[in-house]
Amino acid sequence: MSNLGGYQAAVQLIKALGGPKRAAVVGLAVVGTTGYGVLRMAEAGGKRGIGALKSAVKKRNAPCELEDRVFTVRADGTDDQGLEFKFGAEYKVLECIDDAVLIELVGDDNNPHIVSDAFLATISDFPSVSTENH
Repeated sequence: MSNLGGYQAAVQLIKALGGPKRAAVVGLAVVGTTGYGVLRMAEAGGKRGIGALKSAVKKRNAPCELEDRVFTVRADGTDDQGLEFKFGAEYKVLECIDDAVLIELVGDDNNPHIVSDAFLATISDFPSVSTENH
């Protein structure tokens, strides 16, 4: 047994392929084919990922259907951050993202506020989460 290790195996492979020039051509073909396959797989995955990203951005940038609408408080309530709502008060929807709603309390100098849509539905004429998808 020789102490040449990997070198001896490489020399035997090169001889089996017909010499250094032939081995270089075969090596380039293998590397090129493998690289092409990897790039095509990455391209397919990339296209799928880009499609999902575009869909998410489109959804994220979709206008809030309730934007600029004014709602009236029908029952006193306090949200999780301590924001108080009094019967008869009004608020205007500035933006809505998922279950968070950015509102402006009409007549309040300390605006805007972020409130959950579920809370707003319990104290006002804000549409219930189950009846409207915004």
